[in-house]
Amino acid sequence: MVEMSDEDVGLNEAELDELESLLVSDVVPDDCMGLEMLDGYLAAVVLSPEPLPTGTWLPRVWSDTESMPEGKGVQRLVLLVLAYHDEVAFTMGDEDGWEPFCYAAEDNEEDVRLGDEWMTGFELGLELWDEDWRDALDDHDADTWDGLIDKAMGPWMAEDMEEATDDERLQWLEDTGAAVRAMYHLRVACELAAVPAASQPVGVSDPAAAGRNEACPCGSGKKFKHCCGADD
Repeated sequence: MVEMSDEDVGLNEAELDELESLLVSDVVPDDCMGLEMLDGYLAAVVLSPEPLPTGTWLPRVWSDTESMPEGKGVQRLVLLVLAYHDEVAFTMGDEDGWEPFCYAAEDNEEDVRLGDEWMTGFELGLELWDEDWRDALDDHDADTWDGLIDKAMGPWMAEDMEEATDDERLQWLEDTGAAVRAMYHLRVACELAAVPAASQPVGVSDPAAAGRNEACPCGSGKKFKHCCGADD
């Protein structure tokens, strides 16, 4: 899906903790996605039959208004989110390398049930797909894809979903993960355009190495040095 090596992709534990903290910090708007929602969102972004440009999906991470945050820490957050996108794309086909990320029930807020944030993110990602996405596939493959989407989302759409136990929800997540991996493999089998790598090395500290005169990866249309790189 993404042509990278094992050494090129993935956040280490410290970087993942940093991403998690920045997503709930004052750097971003109050309605910015948390890590669990981001994971579901990126799963749908990566699966899109027509690859989604970074400028299409990245702004929605920060806010429903798609406004880009500004100020100290934004550059680092952008790099971490882009690296996380590539990690999802690189590992999604591997049962041992990817599964839906969600917090344990005891770690969620009172009004948030296990898995709900992940599925909300997944639905938001599906909304970005081109409305004519089926045109890239023959009818059989398109129908198979539709069936896998229904399998991934079905339990979460049931009328009695609020009554489900945490154990049942964990099983839903397992089934959803299997459906997502099947969509990944179907995407590969259909020889659809590969998802381009989005990230730069997350350790970038030299502004010149970050491409300050190039377009900002956040999709604002500004040069990096006048947007996310301005806090350097």
